[in-house]
Amino acid sequence: MPATAAYNFIGLPDKILPSEMERYHKDLMGEDESRAHRAMATYLAEQGKYSGSIELDMETLMPMFIGGGEDEAGFFAPAGQKRIPGSSIRGMVKNLVKIITCGSMRGKEDVNDRHIYFRCLMAPNNSPDWMKDLHKLYSNRMMRIVNKKPVKNAKTGFLVQDKQGNYMVAPLLTGKNTRRILIREYEDAFNTSVPVRGASVAWHDDEAYIITGSQSRNRLKPNMRAYEAVPQEQRKRLGKQFIRYVNLRDADWNENHFLPVPDEVIKDYVEDVTRGGVDLLNDKGRLKAEVVRDKGIKVPGNIVTVIPCGYLEQDKEVSAFGHGQCFRIPYKTGILDAIPKALQKDTIDIATAIFGNKEKWAGRVFFEDALPEGAIESLETAYAHPLLQPKPTSYQLYLKQQRGKKLNHWDAAGAEVRGYKLYWHNNKSDWQASPDEEKMTNVVRRITPIKKGSKFTSRIRFQNLTAVELGALLMVFDMSGNGEKVAYKIGQGKSLGLGSLKMTGKLYLEGEDYYANLFADGQLNDQGKPADGEKFLKEFEAYVEKAGMSRQWQEIMKELAAMLDWQKVQNTKGWSNRVASMSGNVQSGEVDERFKTRDILPKVSEVYGN
Repeated sequence: MPATAAYNFIGLPDKILPSEMERYHKDLMGEDESRAHRAMATYLAEQGKYSGSIELDMETLMPMFIGGGEDEAGFFAPAGQKRIPGSSIRGMVKNLVKIITCGSMRGKEDVNDRHIYFRCLMAPNNSPDWMKDLHKLYSNRMMRIVNKKPVKNAKTGFLVQDKQGNYMVAPLLTGKNTRRILIREYEDAFNTSVPVRGASVAWHDDEAYIITGSQSRNRLKPNMRAYEAVPQEQRKRLGKQFIRYVNLRDADWNENHFLPVPDEVIKDYVEDVTRGGVDLLNDKGRLKAEVVRDKGIKVPGNIVTVIPCGYLEQDKEVSAFGHGQCFRIPYKTGILDAIPKALQKDTIDIATAIFGNKEKWAGRVFFEDALPEGAIESLETAYAHPLLQPKPTSYQLYLKQQRGKKLNHWDAAGAEVRGYKLYWHNNKSDWQASPDEEKMTNVVRRITPIKKGSKFTSRIRFQNLTAVELGALLMVFDMSGNGEKVAYKIGQGKSLGLGSLKMTGKLYLEGEDYYANLFADGQLNDQGKPADGEKFLKEFEAYVEKAGMSRQWQEIMKELAAMLDWQKVQNTKGWSNRVASMSGNVQSGEVDERFKTRDILPKVSEVYGN
């Protein structure tokens, strides 16, 4: 059985489809503001002939939740009126325009460029190939061979933060290191109690001790003699028996010897959302520097907090850090590195031309909140399944793979993302948390979705669009003839089946007499005149064909239409199982077998099958 997920990917084009605005690229993207203004004015005068609105009728096909109510569980409801925010509609439409128009995929604007973290400590001979590859990659980064013996590359030090918010590592003095000792022997020697439930950092006088996992206290051995009496093959069953501890007085507190931690390393660490252990930047084990100074240790006056850490050093900087000595490390290749270079060019694509470049020009489309048609009823407030963040650590799902070939991980040569991520519709949403999940207060929340069948109306206003740009915008609501089949996804809980929405649009254009009739009969008449959007759709398709991109555009549209097809969801047997999320984690062993073997995700068309 293939891997399944609540999401899939729309393939990327080979290149960016440039907008008509691209011909003014040099002036628009230059530093001379007056030339940029003239170029934009010329472009709009020559091309931007169409202003008006798209009137939207919406109906929820599944329960929907958008936060922002009076309490944390409430639906977005300014002034007590439930509505769908225009910003949510804008985000959804812009993303689809980006896909439909073969847009760019650049850092910051389209992609959160970061490095994914991983760890693979062991890979027995009977392990799957992917685990062996990952173990080799991890070992090569964390170990080296000296005199035919393995030596750890990771060092121990103290992660410090100064008053300006910068992070550095105070290394240990030459010849100093952490010490490893049985938990019970440490407690006896220092007359203290070590917390043994969960990973943490704690302090006893001058020493920080590092707990890397949980243990039952009644399983702790009292001394090394008792521990060594346990046969080697049975010791693993004892769990965590040892801790490491390090003394503040073993550190080199000369700030000239501190190793800087670059901002990008801090950013990557913060965004490692799958880390399950200690967060060194927020852990309660951080010690105030004034406490350290009270012990007579000469910590520089600019330092405010101290916490022990493991770290890797490269070019006199910290390249990675973590809890303990076998911590999670980032792949060297970032997400942006896995995106084709052709899609990272500074070409002005159609989405940017329409929605604006915040540093250069404003957008020409404006989204109003969707207001309710009639009463909007809510479901009972309840805890939802954990709304977990995307996990690109599952590279078998996020990266292009070939069946029967070695899996590409993020550092594999030629690794490439699969495309734009979208969530499947699911007409059998089971969004409510189980009793066990409700106890996980750190990852679950109470929500109050509105019922399916709720109706709203909204409006998208546009100004000075070209025929091609308007055609691209209308394509979102037509999908090249698939309008009645298509549904959209808005709000939170998309992975749980929430947020499917039917949306149809009617085009109104401003004529030459628009302003003369704006207040006809004493009433505001700002809707414009009904218009047929067909010619604009054809203008856009002709533009794609002229650019020589019809073939790949049609492939993208076919995938996108299938991904958004609400009718197929109703008619495909066992659909919920085909788009179910795989759960569990490899370390605990309680995991879906397909995840354990890292089965790859089928293409959009393959999910439907026969």
